[in-house]
Amino acid sequence: MDHTQARINMVKSQAVPNMVRDPALLAGMMRVPREEFVAPSHRELAYMDTPVPWNDAGRHSLTPLQAGWLIDALGVTNGKRVLVIGAGSGYEAALIGTMGAQVHALESDPALAERGAALTDRERVTWKVGPLADGWPEGEKFDAILLCGAVPAIPYHLLGQLRPDGVLAGIVGNADDVAMNAKRIHGGSFRQEPLFDTMAPLLPGFETGEAFRL
Repeated sequence: MDHTQARINMVKSQAVPNMVRDPALLAGMMRVPREEFVAPSHRELAYMDTPVPWNDAGRHSLTPLQAGWLIDALGVTNGKRVLVIGAGSGYEAALIGTMGAQVHALESDPALAERGAALTDRERVTWKVGPLADGWPEGEKFDAILLCGAVPAIPYHLLGQLRPDGVLAGIVGNADDVAMNAKRIHGGSFRQEPLFDTMAPLLPGFETGEAFRL
């Protein structure tokens, strides 16, 4: 399989026609070899519009289009401080890194985090292993937070890790929902803005959703 051609086709046939607009993000999607970030046995699926397994433990990626939409919604620019939650093997973190951001990647699976750290070394992504729902409370607040999967609801304390002018983008819903809603939430006022309806694998550690409802 020609992965380079598949990557070009993915950007031209999935991202561009479906309103992924940021030129720096599109350039990153052209550059980052997504096939390296999925399980080796599923590399032929890397550029299809479907979640792809990261490992044999049930963790899956976002689709390329979901990743593009959510990152586009963050408004990433050079030098911004961005937190990627549920970073898996690091594809979304790598994309954001190519856009010049200071990326912090949080992953609960140590093996995935180790792999992700190796794959994103060029982008100088900072990795941490820990509970996803805790976020990254140490250090400065973030300009943007990306959730790489669905959650039943978004914890208040994650929103508290945003700067007042920051944004969080994620997919909110339960496993039995017919459709989930992707949202952009603005820091400070915590104003919610619906983005699109979709379905995505649930991130671990957010199961007690009722306690986190906005």
